[in-house]
Amino acid sequence: MLVHQLANKGDCDREALRFSALSVLQLDADTVTEVFSSNEHIKMGCGVIDRILSGKMGKASKEIFQYSISMHQLATKLQYAPNLSEIIRNGVGELSKKFDRRSVDMLDDTAESLLYEELAALYARSISTMEPRIMVHGSQGKLSNPLTVNKVRSALFAGIRAAYLWHQLGGRRWQLMLHRRTYQAIARRLA
Repeated sequence: MLVHQLANKGDCDREALRFSALSVLQLDADTVTEVFSSNEHIKMGCGVIDRILSGKMGKASKEIFQYSISMHQLATKLQYAPNLSEIIRNGVGELSKKFDRRSVDMLDDTAESLLYEELAALYARSISTMEPRIMVHGSQGKLSNPLTVNKVRSALFAGIRAAYLWHQLGGRRWQLMLHRRTYQAIARRLA
């Protein structure tokens, strides 16, 4: 949803993007909640899952669903790409030193922009070299803005991080089709 909003409007929910980006920096978290800081920060995503699975998103749901599938494919491929995983782990380790999650509310606009810039650069060096490449659709004017591009890549990185985590915990793509109503109910409850 963040990618869709950025590509079409040039803006999105700032807090959702910030905590999504910061989730990428949590490689060795003990719990899923710790990755996202709290369940409060996944409400938007859960609401989107509920609306997509209930068919209430309209035209946007096709794009968002396609982004999700592509992110999941890339997350799965990362498990079999040790060189890229190492690049990501090292890059995220460096970023974690610069951006302390506990002081997230103290990030000013400059620091927040730097976070997106550095995540986008790491994304470009690693994930964007893999297939399938995620084609973002939207306003060419919005997508030509470097800050918007950095935010889009940061949001994609966060989505891939979430998909990777889901896969680590036993989640599989086919489960979304077979257990659609179960996932929708869970998403609705968390939203």
